[in-house]
Amino acid sequence: MAKEGGGFQYGKSQIKVPYGYEPPAQSRRGTLFIMETFEDWNEEDMAALMNWANQRNFARVVLYPQHEETLRRMSISSEAPYHARMKHLEELAKQSAWEVPLHIDSWEGKRKKYTPMDTSLNFLTDKYHGPYFLCISDRYANLFVTYSSFDQWIKKLRLVIMSRYHVPLNDKIAAYQDRLEVVDFQHASILED
Repeated sequence: MAKEGGGFQYGKSQIKVPYGYEPPAQSRRGTLFIMETFEDWNEEDMAALMNWANQRNFARVVLYPQHEETLRRMSISSEAPYHARMKHLEELAKQSAWEVPLHIDSWEGKRKKYTPMDTSLNFLTDKYHGPYFLCISDRYANLFVTYSSFDQWIKKLRLVIMSRYHVPLNDKIAAYQDRLEVVDFQHASILED
């Protein structure tokens, strides 16, 4: 865009800082996405998750409840409809002040239909800042590892597997031990690193 007088105006403005200034190091980094049904979560589950996220110094936690149509296609049963689970999750989130910012993303509820995991992850990674961590239950992990896009996603994000249902993990997961960890929030401990 030409300025009056023939010069050009650039998109970014200059910021003046004192000589030798170094920006403060970020103490918190990364976004933790939690994909779950959330229908059987309680105050203790939420507190354990948020305490763990605080210990790991995440910049934000994003809860992503999935629509019942998505769950049905993934063969995951859910008795409560999406909006009831969303209301329950909002109540859990309000019960305490968390040190880590907590967001509940309702995008899938607005779509009101099946949303492939790739589409959800693309949406979340476009909306929030990285690095990215995907926290899913052991039953979700066994499904996710069978998707053709798993090999691409495991390079873009780290996987945190909640040992919630205590199902044996798929053998393919063992090949990515350096990109994942298994956590038991109910006992607030890291099982594998």
